[in-house]
Amino acid sequence: MKPSWPFVGRLEELRFLDEATRGAGGLRGVVLAGAAGVGKTWLARQAVALAGERGAVTRWVVGSGSGRSLPLGAFAALLGPMSGDPASLLGEASRALVAGAGRAEVVLGIDDAHLLDEVSALLVHQLVVHDMATVVATVRTGETAPAAVTGLWKDGYLDRLEVQPFPQPQTGALLEAILGGLVEGVSVSRIWAITQGNALYLRQLVDGEIEARRLHRIRGVWRWSRESPVSPGLVDLVAIRMGDLSESMGAVVDLLALEESLGVRLLTRLTDPMAVEQAEAAGLISVEQTGRRLQARLTHPLYGEVRRAGMGLLRARRLRGRISQALAETGARRVDDTLRRAVLAVDSDLKPDWRLLTEAAGRAAQLCDLPLAVRLGRAAQAAGGGFEAQAIVVAAVTGLTGSANAEMAALLAMASTDAEVVRATMMHVIDLAWMQLRPKDAEMLLEAAESLDGTRLLTLPADRSADYRAPLGGISTGGRRHRTRVPGIGSGLRPSHRDQQRADGRRHPRAGPAGQRPP
Repeated sequence: MKPSWPFVGRLEELRFLDEATRGAGGLRGVVLAGAAGVGKTWLARQAVALAGERGAVTRWVVGSGSGRSLPLGAFAALLGPMSGDPASLLGEASRALVAGAGRAEVVLGIDDAHLLDEVSALLVHQLVVHDMATVVATVRTGETAPAAVTGLWKDGYLDRLEVQPFPQPQTGALLEAILGGLVEGVSVSRIWAITQGNALYLRQLVDGEIEARRLHRIRGVWRWSRESPVSPGLVDLVAIRMGDLSESMGAVVDLLALEESLGVRLLTRLTDPMAVEQAEAAGLISVEQTGRRLQARLTHPLYGEVRRAGMGLLRARRLRGRISQALAETGARRVDDTLRRAVLAVDSDLKPDWRLLTEAAGRAAQLCDLPLAVRLGRAAQAAGGGFEAQAIVVAAVTGLTGSANAEMAALLAMASTDAEVVRATMMHVIDLAWMQLRPKDAEMLLEAAESLDGTRLLTLPADRSADYRAPLGGISTGGRRHRTRVPGIGSGLRPSHRDQQRADGRRHPRAGPAGQRPP
């Protein structure tokens, strides 16, 4: 069962509309302007309904593309058949609209006034100018309206209110009112990110996800566990809004659907420059200046969702490869271009480049995006990245799960030089002592490493204290002693005495006897 949608988050706009329809400041109504789906129609209907509650006679008409070809097409249902020259036709229509009102106020609601035919637009203009009716009209931002409609707010007869999408806090309040309970903050953020507060998209998303049981209540809190693309109903709705795209415009939108933001210079290298201009004019993409660069992105996240949902796997892989190559050819000068190239390349038709993937995995780890570091590191290792790529995987998996036994075993097996053995051993020691709280096992590992294969590969100095303030203060490789910083471990990150005692008493079930190397 679909939930009812209460009035939440538009009280300020509704107060404004109430004042405008009461003739405050000599105005005769208001024009609500905004993008498709932000809630203009809903607000207009509420304003007309409130006027009816205070005794006004109300009328409602809707502009449409099909009715635009007929004189007074939007008013046909209210007026019935009418004929005559334009002057007498307008007079007759005006009188018919206010007939029966007596001394009561007449409030006329017009949805999509930008789609009115010229005669209908003149009728509305006459009703307002001659103070015969109060008008509440909606127009879509970016659409061309008849001059008679535009003149109503330009000449000061009607006020104009720009209706904005819901900000994230209001989106959360609306969701809780709709669902009748608390909504998880992460779910609110994700829903807002994909709908951008567009009321129409929000409603379609919520209805579809409840029906698919991906938006559900867990222990009294609503959570959205999105596991698949958006619902078919929302896809259809957004596709209609986007309209029929030419092949060249579709290519522009598809590239930005796969890579959120692209420089205009790079985008025009990959597509038809004229198509980029057309996509901007159609409101599908926006172009902003960032420093000396012009950056293009889709104007709404759902445009990308819809295009990705309908994109074949082979096309998506080919386009990702083209973007990745184009970034490399332009020098990849921005800080995270290497990471962007790798993320695109790993799901493309390009031959895997282990050097690129390894470098990008390290960058992802630096940015604390550990799942991405694991993904890129494993791809790099599979492509031939060897020890370095596996080391990144070990560090990232350890950070995510607290332990990486299987990955650590693979790293130790890959170590082929003294330096790699030292590094892998140190990582294993840190994992045991600090992540798994197994200091005794770490001690045994260090003791075993001191005499590896009968050599003094690792010389562990006396500053390795009992509380593991520094698991390894210095190492010697091949007889040459040097100091080594332990990555990610500082002198201030030592376990408390209580943690040490707890760790000493919690021996890992797989830990071997003293002197034996732990698994």
